Amino acid sequence: MDFWHKQRKQKAHSVGLYLHIGPREIFAGGGLWHPEPPLLNKIRKRIGGRPAEWKKVVDDVPRLEGDKLERPPVGFAPDHPLIEDLKRKDFITGKEFMRKQLVSQGFIDDFVQVGTELDPLNKFIAEAVGLPW
Repeated sequence: MDFWHKQRKQKAHSVGLYLHIGPREIFAGGGLWHPEPPLLNKIRKRIGGRPAEWKKVVDDVPRLEGDKLERPPVGFAPDHPLIEDLKRKDFITGKEFMRKQLVSQGFIDDFVQVGTELDPLNKFIAEAVGLPW
């Protein structure tokens, strides 16, 4: 199930929440997976322009995952203090659930809590690409 930002036309490449329920894994994810190049550039510019804000986001959410460039993106110095984050092609994170959590009465509350934990990342990305949050 996905809960993407309502103002994005391409839902698969939008900021928001995702709930995966599969036979081997159950997790909630958030952020932005494979953003289009113009959006990716906007996110990188915001990271570079607001390093303290970005560091707080990274500190507040579970570990970021996803693909990265091998070299710095065009327009960013290789010695930039946030170069590893600027090399990101995905800005995603998530939290796994145990199967017993999924079938418990409190699962919706657990999912909402994860959404709250991922909110700083979603907010940063939404604002970077010009969406209200």
